[in-house]
Amino acid sequence: MALGLLLLLFIGMSVVSGLGILFLFLIKDHKKRKPVFYFLVVWGMLIAFLSATSLPTNFIMQQVIAWAIGVVSIIALFVYLRAKTERQYYISYILVACSVVIGILKLFLF
Repeated sequence: MALGLLLLLFIGMSVVSGLGILFLFLIKDHKKRKPVFYFLVVWGMLIAFLSATSLPTNFIMQQVIAWAIGVVSIIALFVYLRAKTERQYYISYILVACSVVIGILKLFLF
């Protein structure tokens, strides 16, 4: 029963993450891309929270790694807010996409 729920959680989170990243890079209008980016920043931090809190309290290093992956989302947000060129916007998109993908991998595989 519990493994089935874990599988459903994995599939759901993977689909949401995949669609979010896909929309982030396929939408051309900057105004429509903005809410997707903000959603992925929050999503990356939520994944980091789930990953860090799902570990035992004595696994300090793994918790720090999980939070560090979430901090990449915050760095992407700061880069996005300071961006003046299209290249800087794409750097922030890549950072948030890496944070989400690596966070999902950390949560379910490592």
